Amino acid sequence: MKKIFFLLPLILMGCTISQKITYQTDDLSVPTSVKPIPIMVEVRILVDNRLQVQDNKVLFSDPRNTNINGKASCINSEKHYKKDTVAREITKLIAEHFNKLRVFSLTYYNQNSYCGYYLTGTLNSFYGEQAFSRGAMVGAQFGLIGALATAGIKTHGKIVIEIADIKLYKKDGTLLKDFGNFYKEYNDDMSADAYCWCIYRNINEKLKDFNSHFAEKIRTDLAEIKFE
Repeated sequence: MKKIFFLLPLILMGCTISQKITYQTDDLSVPTSVKPIPIMVEVRILVDNRLQVQDNKVLFSDPRNTNINGKASCINSEKHYKKDTVAREITKLIAEHFNKLRVFSLTYYNQNSYCGYYLTGTLNSFYGEQAFSRGAMVGAQFGLIGALATAGIKTHGKIVIEIADIKLYKKDGTLLKDFGNFYKEYNDDMSADAYCWCIYRNINEKLKDFNSHFAEKIRTDLAEIKFE
């Protein structure tokens, strides 16, 4: 009977097949002295170009537990994202993040008839990998006590996020601003676990940082433009 209960957490972990791209935005804020850009903007769903980038292909072919350059690794495998949601979920978070930071008067996800402007872009990378933790795996074999003992374990990882061809248009299709590409690469020690779900949490955390810097880029690049 004890063996059955010991295996149950592993079985339940194996049933967790869907991961969300999400993070909390309640802690985001800007000083009241920062004025929003006085326009309402749609953030159109990002064009998903990840499969055209060679480094991303492992995400679409391999499970979350895999080998990178001969080393046991965890990756944010596409197998655990719902079909056709990665670009959509990232776009939704951009709109929510921009609203929290008051980048524009209002930011809408996808299309809205009240907006006079829209922002477009292409998702080139949403890539995460980190070293698999054998220490966390050993701890998991000892149940709750082992999990608590190994809770602080971290392994080195790399996360790459890139949005390309970022452009702001007037609603009539007139190009107002070409922002180019926005790229960030994170090389850090990141929290680890025994089952490689950690990389999904870690890439979500880095996406939050990415979107904060993305918002600042938009604000800075539009600072000298006079809107009617």
